[in-house]
Amino acid sequence: MNKFIRNITFILVFCGAYANAQDMHFTQFYASPLYLNPAFAGSNACARLNLTYRNQWPGISKTYRSYMVAGDHYLQQYNLGIGMLVANDVAGTGNLRTTYINPQLAYEAKFGRDFGMRFGIQPGVTMRSVDFNNLIFADQIVNGGGASTVEIPKANVTFFDMGAGVLAYSSSYWGGISLYHLNRPNQSLLGNEDVPMPIRYTFHGGHKFVLNEEEKNLLQRKSVTAAVHYRGQKEFDQFDIGFYYMQSVMTLGMWYRGLPLKHYKPGYANNDALAFVVGVKTDRFNVGYSYDVTISKLAGASKGAHELNISYQFCVPKKKKKRIEVACPKF
Repeated sequence: MNKFIRNITFILVFCGAYANAQDMHFTQFYASPLYLNPAFAGSNACARLNLTYRNQWPGISKTYRSYMVAGDHYLQQYNLGIGMLVANDVAGTGNLRTTYINPQLAYEAKFGRDFGMRFGIQPGVTMRSVDFNNLIFADQIVNGGGASTVEIPKANVTFFDMGAGVLAYSSSYWGGISLYHLNRPNQSLLGNEDVPMPIRYTFHGGHKFVLNEEEKNLLQRKSVTAAVHYRGQKEFDQFDIGFYYMQSVMTLGMWYRGLPLKHYKPGYANNDALAFVVGVKTDRFNVGYSYDVTISKLAGASKGAHELNISYQFCVPKKKKKRIEVACPKF
């Protein structure tokens, strides 16, 4: 088992350093809306701040740890939302590090009393680096060892990175599309080859069902929200389907992640995880925790994934002028 874990770790680091890296992802993607789609910038009733931490596969040493802080605000007089997202992802023994700095701008258009659309852009900067000093190469352990295969101890690259998205919504349903790395930036860490970053695309949507609409006390209303999320990058893709049950300040959710009918290789079905979410929502604070139960062949070694999200909004929504609220959940 230890040999298996070492091999997985090496593959994660080596492939990330030399090949096409895949973007980080979150289980509570609606708790990180600015990462999901720049069209969400300013979609909340109040200015808000989000903090997200994810520890994926803690049972395998030096895998994925992701951190993100994001904030946004709505400029009502211009129908514009502005946002800023800063995220950092660290993976592998070589500390393969990816940092995103993404300002965002979204325009909101209303069509009737209960339908709107938002269009967002994200002209950002991405930085990637790896520390080769922490890696062991074949020529260091064969025939007595010696010089490293890579002559430079550290490598890094910074590039402009463009994203965009669109969101259609009402008070009971929503649907959106987002695209990232539209300019296909060169992500090569060594600088001696052209390695264009593959475009990442997502489709997301859902519907909120209020179970007791006759209840006038909003805190006593019960609802079930069904949602889907499909994302892909190069030949890799995943599909999330799940639901949230909300009552008073509590939210409970369950998700399945995978594409069971798709096999990347014979015998390797695309079954990733079952995710369980619990959240608490007050007038200003939202706190959500999720745990991913791995159901792939890594189940015995990965120990799942932990994710924590905390958000704060800077006003009480009922004191603001009424807007169409996007029906998607907060977790």
